[in-house]
Amino acid sequence: MARHSYLTTFQISKICEVNPTTVQNWIKEDKLRAFVTPGGHRRVRPADLVAFMKQYGMPIPDDLAKRAPLALIVDDDVDIQDLLAAALKGERENLEILLARDGIAALLLIGERKPDLVVLDIRMPGMDGYEVCRKLRSSDGTRAIKIVAITGDHSPGTRTRILEAGADLFFAKPFDIMEFSAACCRLLEY
Repeated sequence: MARHSYLTTFQISKICEVNPTTVQNWIKEDKLRAFVTPGGHRRVRPADLVAFMKQYGMPIPDDLAKRAPLALIVDDDVDIQDLLAAALKGERENLEILLARDGIAALLLIGERKPDLVVLDIRMPGMDGYEVCRKLRSSDGTRAIKIVAITGDHSPGTRTRILEAGADLFFAKPFDIMEFSAACCRLLEY
């Protein structure tokens, strides 16, 4: 199966060997987590389908279970991007990584391919990490993305403010790179 940021109800019906109406009913009954596109179509993240299949004891196809998770690193410092990418790949070899240098580029990438994890610098030119985080949490299609905020800003309240904006984890630079990469990979488990 190719890497998709979401699955259609028809694709899920083929995977689970059921009628598409059954998949729609699972979604309506809140058994299977999904979001609705502006056109009214239901979409499911592969991680949510895997979690559903595990919960109901359904066999998970190898290509779905072994799908490489996708991470997006958003930082305006290329050296930091390289360091974080190497640390994450060292912790989880099959992790696919995308890079963005600012908040707007990040949102455009997320619109094309929804990552499982976003490592988000708070202080960037243009749209800062707080705004990116709020935008991701305000949309049904991106609400489930795991967000790890990082910053060199040690101002009081920074941690509280980004967690209130919706980040799952926060790390102040400089941080222990091994602790960081292990925490990120724990967020990717489903």
